[in-house]
Amino acid sequence: MKIKKFLSVLLISAVVLIPSASAFAEDVNSTEVALTGTVTPYIIGVGDTRATAISIVLNEGGGAIYDLFIQSATDQDWFKWTNTSSSYKRVVSRIGGMSGNGPTRAGLIVSYNNQSELGPLYTAQAGTAEGQLFSNVMVPPGATVYLVVDAPNFTTAPAYRINFAVYD
Repeated sequence: MKIKKFLSVLLISAVVLIPSASAFAEDVNSTEVALTGTVTPYIIGVGDTRATAISIVLNEGGGAIYDLFIQSATDQDWFKWTNTSSSYKRVVSRIGGMSGNGPTRAGLIVSYNNQSELGPLYTAQAGTAEGQLFSNVMVPPGATVYLVVDAPNFTTAPAYRINFAVYD
């Protein structure tokens, strides 16, 4: 009986400890990896103008995160969120500042029912790899917030992260 238990434990241990392929493994021979080892852009031409801005979709907690990059010195990535509620909302957005993020410049515009607007507003960290924070921007009902990210001092394709949150 001891031998059965020992073999059972040994077999279970072996199965648990055998390495397996990760479900998130990436094919190193993929055509999406350039010869230099850099990642080729997956999405090009999306949200490159204010008219084609990417709509920010909030999760159940009232936030959204987007990880993208700038392809060239003339590329701009535009995002928008519209306050569809009947009350004022407070918007907080942080762009960049994550490990591996490159130097970017983020601007914020608030369009009041397409009649007048505020911005673009920039932070002191614009053009750096530091986080750029727009905090406690009050947005009235019907107004749209636009975020634009570019890299005026472009040298290589800088990655960036947008953390966007809406509060009552």
